[in-house]
Amino acid sequence: MKKYGLQIRAPPQKKQPTPLRPRPSIFDEDEDVDVEKEISRQASKTKSHKETEEQLKKALEEDPSAFAYDEVIDDIKQKAIVPKLQDRQDRKPRYVQHLMKKAEQRQKEHEIVYERKLAKEREKDDDLFSGKEKFITGAYKRKLEEQKKWLAEERLRELREERDDVSVVLFV
Repeated sequence: MKKYGLQIRAPPQKKQPTPLRPRPSIFDEDEDVDVEKEISRQASKTKSHKETEEQLKKALEEDPSAFAYDEVIDDIKQKAIVPKLQDRQDRKPRYVQHLMKKAEQRQKEHEIVYERKLAKEREKDDDLFSGKEKFITGAYKRKLEEQKKWLAEERLRELREERDDVSVVLFV
């Protein structure tokens, strides 16, 4: 934080001199103490190392896959992926069936309109071909029958829709 105005510096504090370590003399016993410390440090390291080895052995005896981290993580990831893949496979298109039915219905309506148009053109040309025979194939007859049947079903469906229509309620 900045201070504004006249600032008086505090006098620097004197550092206390650090005590000098005495230099080990050549004939001093300090080396023996260092060697003893090193030996005790090594002994504690080996002891702790043996303890950890024993703990590892116990853990492996209890569960052989205790330290198989990669395999466990791979299994967990695989278990997470499998439901997603099954969900994708099980999922069916929601609206495609409905769209396909509507497209088929429009196609049939289009064919009926086209046939009516052709029938009108034929009526106009009947004067030109009045004395000639008309040939109709079996497939065309079946197609005409299917169209009649489909039109009858459509009329029934429309009548049911009108009857079941809830928007028009008559009060008597």
